[in-house]
Amino acid sequence: MERLPARRPRLLEAYVAREYAQMLALCLAALVSVFLVVDFFEKIDRLVRAGLGVWDFGLYGLLKFPFALEQVLPPAVLVATLLTFGLMARFQETLAMRTAGLDILALTRPVLGLAALTAVLQMALILYLVPWSQTHFNEFWEGRVQKNPARSLLRLERLWYKGDGAIYNILVFHKGERILEGVTVYFFDPQFRLTRVVTAKRAVFEGGSWHFQEGTSQDLEPQGPGTLETFGRRTFQLTEKPEDFGALEKKVGEMDLGELSRYIARLERDGYRSTPYRAEFHSRLSLGLAPLILALLGLGLVLRYESWYLPILVALGLSLMFLYWLAAGLGTSLAQAGRLPPLLATWLPHLSFALLAGLFLRDAKR
Repeated sequence: MERLPARRPRLLEAYVAREYAQMLALCLAALVSVFLVVDFFEKIDRLVRAGLGVWDFGLYGLLKFPFALEQVLPPAVLVATLLTFGLMARFQETLAMRTAGLDILALTRPVLGLAALTAVLQMALILYLVPWSQTHFNEFWEGRVQKNPARSLLRLERLWYKGDGAIYNILVFHKGERILEGVTVYFFDPQFRLTRVVTAKRAVFEGGSWHFQEGTSQDLEPQGPGTLETFGRRTFQLTEKPEDFGALEKKVGEMDLGELSRYIARLERDGYRSTPYRAEFHSRLSLGLAPLILALLGLGLVLRYESWYLPILVALGLSLMFLYWLAAGLGTSLAQAGRLPPLLATWLPHLSFALLAGLFLRDAKR
C-alpha cells in the first residue's frame, strides 16, 4: 500500500498519454483527409484533362501529403489538447484527480512530451520533407499536368536558361522588378560556336530592351579572344523577355535548410540583398516550435477555463491560433520588407504566445 501513491501518478500519466495519442491521431487523420480531399477536388478537372492514370493520381496524393501534414499538424495538436482535457473535465476526471491530492499540472507532462515529438516532426517537415516533396510535385505538375517542355535548368548556385542563340547564367531573378542580378550571357552562332560573352552586375528590362549595368563584353574571334570592353551601362536587343525567365525565379519553398543557408551565404558574398531569404530561414526554424507552443496554449486554456462549454473553448483556442498565425505572418512580412531585423521579427510572435500560454498555465486550477 505504501507504493500506491508513487505508482498512481505514473498510471494516470500513462492514461493521459494514451487518451491524448488517440485523440491526436484522430484529429490528424481527419484534418489531413479533409485537406487532401478539398485540394484534390479543386484540381480534379485539370487532372482529368491531362489524361492521368490511377498511378498518377496516387502519386499526386503522395507528393501532396507532406505539405498537408505540415499544415494541419499544429491545429491538430491544439484541438487534441483541448478535447483530451476538456472531455476529462466534462466527466469529472480532473476533479477526481484534484480531490485525490494530485497536481493536475504534473499530468500534463505526457502531453508536452508528445507535443515535443510533434514539434520535431514539424521541424523535419518544414526544413527538409516539404521542400523535397514540393520540388517533385512542381515537376509533376508542370510536366504531366501542364505538359510544359523542360526549357530551363534550375541549380542551387546559379540559374541557367537556354534561349534563342544564347545561354544565360543568372544569380537571381526578380520577377516583379524585371531585374537579373549577377548575369552572364553566352552568345552562339548558328553552328553553336561561342561568339561573345557579356557579364554584368545587373540587367534591367525597360522599354522593350535589356539594359546591362556595370559589366564587360568580350567578342570572341576564331583565332582567339577578342577585345575586352568595360561598360557602365549598355543596351542589348535580346530575344528573351522577363516572362521567359519566370520559371527560373528561385522558389524558396523548394529549398531545404542547407540549400537556403548556402544560397544566403552566396548572395551576401556577392553583395546582393539576402533579407527575404534570411527572413524565410528564421521563419522556418521558429515555425517548427508551433506544435509545442499550441499544446502549451491549449493546456493553459482548458485548465484555466475547464468549466466552460467545450465547443466555446475549442472556438477560443482556434481564434487564438489564428491570431498566432497572423502575428507570425506579419512578422515574416516585416522582416522580408526590411522593416525589422529577421531574427527579432520572426521569433517575437512565437515567444509572445509562449509567454501567454505560460500565464494561462500559471493561473490554472490546481
